[in-house]
Amino acid sequence: MTIRNTLLMSYLLISLASALLITLMIFVHLQEILRAEIEDKLKSQATTIMQQIDTTLFERMENMAMWSQLEVMQEVRVRDVDKRLSHFLNELHAGYDGVYEQIFVVDQDDETVSASDAGMIGTRYQQSRPWLTATHNNHTHSLQHLDTNDGKLYFSIPIPDAFESGVLGRLYAGFDWKEIYRLLDAPLPFSASAQSYALLVDNNGRLIASSSELRNNPFKFDRLSEILTLMTDVSGSLTTQADFLDNEYVLVGYARSPGYRTFKGFGWSVLILQPNKSAFAPVWNLWQAVLVFLCLTLALGVMVSFWMSAKIARPIVRLAEFTRDFMQGKQAVPPQLKSSRELIELSTQFTLMINNLEQSRQDLVRVAKLAVIGEMAASMAHEVRTPLGILRSSAQILQREPELSAIGHEMTEFILSETQRLNGLVTTLLECAKPRPPQFSEQNLHHIIEHTMELLHSQADAKQVRITLRLSAKKPLLYCDRDHIIQVFLNLIMNALQHVERGGRVELTTRNQPNVLETLVSDNGAGIPDANKPKVFEPFFTQRQDGIGLGLTVVQQIIFAHHGKIFVTDSDYGGACFHVLLPLTPSTQEP
Repeated sequence: MTIRNTLLMSYLLISLASALLITLMIFVHLQEILRAEIEDKLKSQATTIMQQIDTTLFERMENMAMWSQLEVMQEVRVRDVDKRLSHFLNELHAGYDGVYEQIFVVDQDDETVSASDAGMIGTRYQQSRPWLTATHNNHTHSLQHLDTNDGKLYFSIPIPDAFESGVLGRLYAGFDWKEIYRLLDAPLPFSASAQSYALLVDNNGRLIASSSELRNNPFKFDRLSEILTLMTDVSGSLTTQADFLDNEYVLVGYARSPGYRTFKGFGWSVLILQPNKSAFAPVWNLWQAVLVFLCLTLALGVMVSFWMSAKIARPIVRLAEFTRDFMQGKQAVPPQLKSSRELIELSTQFTLMINNLEQSRQDLVRVAKLAVIGEMAASMAHEVRTPLGILRSSAQILQREPELSAIGHEMTEFILSETQRLNGLVTTLLECAKPRPPQFSEQNLHHIIEHTMELLHSQADAKQVRITLRLSAKKPLLYCDRDHIIQVFLNLIMNALQHVERGGRVELTTRNQPNVLETLVSDNGAGIPDANKPKVFEPFFTQRQDGIGLGLTVVQQIIFAHHGKIFVTDSDYGGACFHVLLPLTPSTQEP
């Protein structure tokens, strides 16, 4: 699995999973809070409606009790011949503005003596067994069975005989049942748009009224009796299934009739049902909004995680590509990373490690070449020096011959110069293959450079090369092998003299670096191409036709033996510039 996939999965598992869990917990908590609030509101609304129904019934019975005691009711004796009672009933009907559909009085023979509706006078009202009775303030009230088709609930009360003991007849009032419907249709105060159902149940568990949604659509509520058995308190709430709503779960707030003042009520109950789907709609809407927000957050998080993972993984991938190219021997440039501080530090240390590995590899190659040189030097020292000595001695003897011709003298000079050159080549090979261990002592680098210039002064004059010394180092003391360092600068200056044109320029500069003394040998020759700069210290690499390519190899070995460093750059004058860095003596190092 890649780093990008790992970071992406980590984000999804940690950030999104935790956010989803927290959101779910908040949702459940909000749902419980909303449930408690809705149940409390349903219970409160049911109690309010039940109190209003009890108040309405109490007012109707108070009206009936007061009217039955009026003097005009005694007109029943004379069968209301002057229509005073009928006129009074008409005024009552009009004054209550539709609360009573009909008001009439019957005598002891159930014949209508007087009525707000003149068409009823003279008709017989067939009494039936009362549905409910209640005694209030020494008056016995009767309620006839509710006629849901007619929409009236008839109250009746006896009319006492004011002059003799007994009863003259009965007063009837047809209460408009729509007043009860209006109370049941009142919307919930906290959510007028929420779907709810109100039921009015009598003391026998029979449904006697309902809200408009149920009145207009015939329904059957088989679980009503089961709900009534669960109503153990005067008011409360519960959760059940409503079969008329396809067994959907509903919240139920209920209230039993508490009565009003001295009226104890008829034992009726009000139930208000609200489906869970409607009750918890705000929470579900919130949940949908949260899901949309989470999806947007997820999309944004994926983009951010891809960006972050790319920012983290890209530098590592570049380091991996650089390592692969290095392992395959390709010319690779260390990547320049612009990332976090940790990755930049990792890249720096990684590049340093690769450079050290490259240096070690070059050292191994150099060691292998030096081993070959050692074998060659050992063979040449044995096979070449003895014949060279014989040739040189023979040539010297021939030169002492008195009769030797001019051509013979010239030939012997050739033999002596060539044998000397070959002997120098063998000596160089031996020095390169098995250099002498350095003998360290405190030396002044400026004095060594000045002595070297004295040795090469004649060669510089012969080629008309101007050598400039800029010995500006303030602390030129170092521990070194004087002869070795002289050989280093002899080789470097001679190398510069060989590469500059007649009348050229060579410059030596010294300067102090932290705990290091740096010497620069610059010239205005042809310079060294960038591709050849890493090779100039390799054995047998040379840019001159008559060179053997061991001078700079010997220089590098001496510098390494002194724990220093040497490298080549371009000179400010157009040629090459060799940098020699040697450690200062302990007494001159910076604290």
